Amino acid sequence: MRPLNRKERILKLIVEQFVQTAEPVGSNALIHEEGLHCSSATIRNEMAELENMGYLEKTHTSSGRVPSAKGYRYYVDHLRDEIEDVNIRYQIQSLFEVRKNLQIEEAIKHGCEIIAQMTNLTSVVLGPDAQFECIKKIQLVPLDERTAVGVFITDRGHVEHKTFAIPNKVSFQDLETCVNIINDRVVGTPINKILDKVEALKPLLAEKVNNFELVFKSFLEAFLKFTYDRISIYGTSNILNQPEFTNDIEKLKKFVRLIENDETWAKLDTAEGVCVQIGSENSLTELDDLSVISAEIKVDDSQKGRVVLLGPTRMDYQKVLTAVEYLQQQLNEFFRTKKDKED
Repeated sequence: MRPLNRKERILKLIVEQFVQTAEPVGSNALIHEEGLHCSSATIRNEMAELENMGYLEKTHTSSGRVPSAKGYRYYVDHLRDEIEDVNIRYQIQSLFEVRKNLQIEEAIKHGCEIIAQMTNLTSVVLGPDAQFECIKKIQLVPLDERTAVGVFITDRGHVEHKTFAIPNKVSFQDLETCVNIINDRVVGTPINKILDKVEALKPLLAEKVNNFELVFKSFLEAFLKFTYDRISIYGTSNILNQPEFTNDIEKLKKFVRLIENDETWAKLDTAEGVCVQIGSENSLTELDDLSVISAEIKVDDSQKGRVVLLGPTRMDYQKVLTAVEYLQQQLNEFFRTKKDKED
């Protein structure tokens, strides 16, 4: 890392102290830190300038400062140390050395369990199929006058069944018409894009299908289940260890609703590599003090998945990014080796 100027060093120290204590940081807490060599008054002036620049915020409860989202972003991009967490590395390495015959989903999920435990955050697995499988066909099979089964088939052979209780105001012919319209327009669509496609069909369905709202609701529930069943969440209770959430019950409720909502994951940034979204940058929610760290996992040339970590903006970015980057590296190597052996 390049040498830091005094403002950068002070910002770095404030971020790292606040991550550890969750308490606003004052100038007296920094005066004895190695490398500063300046008075408390000088530190206060630098902190005031950092606040004016938008990197720090002053709380109403004390004279100390806390990092802003802009401050965390600068820290992640320019100030964090490239550390090696031996414990996390050992845990992840052990997973792949001991369990060499893991299936794709098992490898990703076990890795996410480890980093949820080691970082004390909530982790999420988006299975590879959820991003790259395409819908091939939808079939409708009548069981009786008021019940039918919808069969959803993908180009990779995955099949999902959904039993429909046909509402009194809806006929089987209405359901068939709906299926035919959807089939004409969604075949070949990746399943994680289907919801947008189906939503766009509402005007046409309204024109062609009686009581289309009831039919549409049934299909929407089926597509949600089909798209997001391969999502797994670990360490949900870890959020209870974060004072930002335990001290604010409404915020805690919003977080739980967020991760339990199937539609949340359609909003996730799917950029390649490791993606860091801090506070209001994140695309999942309006919770402005939630950060989302996600990494693409390459199973093979056509299949990709993602691992995601969720936590407060006051997370230990050094540790979290080290864990996610190393897990990504190990999973990609695991799948590359597995593919080479199969070939």
